[in-house]
Amino acid sequence: MLRGIAIVLLVISCGLLGFTKSKAESGRIKDLKMLRRMTSLLSGAVSYGAVPLPSALWSVGGKMGNPYKEFMQQVSKELDDLSGQSFTEVFSRNVDSYLLDTHLRREDRENLKALGADMGFLDKQMQLQTLQAYHAELDQKIEELQEGLPVRMKLYQSLGIMGGLFFAILLI
Repeated sequence: MLRGIAIVLLVISCGLLGFTKSKAESGRIKDLKMLRRMTSLLSGAVSYGAVPLPSALWSVGGKMGNPYKEFMQQVSKELDDLSGQSFTEVFSRNVDSYLLDTHLRREDRENLKALGADMGFLDKQMQLQTLQAYHAELDQKIEELQEGLPVRMKLYQSLGIMGGLFFAILLI
């Protein structure tokens, strides 16, 4: 009896693991779209607002949802404090602090840090070109992920269930 319950729980937990992984894939696309929106808004603030980068980060952060709002506004605060740290250091540290619990993968966060490294010391025109290049890179990545999303979601769900059944057979 107890063994049967354990096998059923194993199959259910493996199945749920597959569904969780498939949900994370769609969450990654959602987070990449948020980054795309962030760069678009930041590009507009830099080009038309003619405000310093910390002010642009603060205003764009106000239009975003958490954790992106907290991330951008914290970067803005730290830059306004004039602590002597470079934009790159502040941006990179806050990416690790605020965006670690999102569905973004390590490579996505590294690309965002690279954007921060390029943004910190460039003039207005170069900042806009950097933002546009990052925006185009995000568009391409989102398109690639969306093309294969249904197949990958079904695969993760099936693998979770089949893995649970495989372990159940091994235990029987």
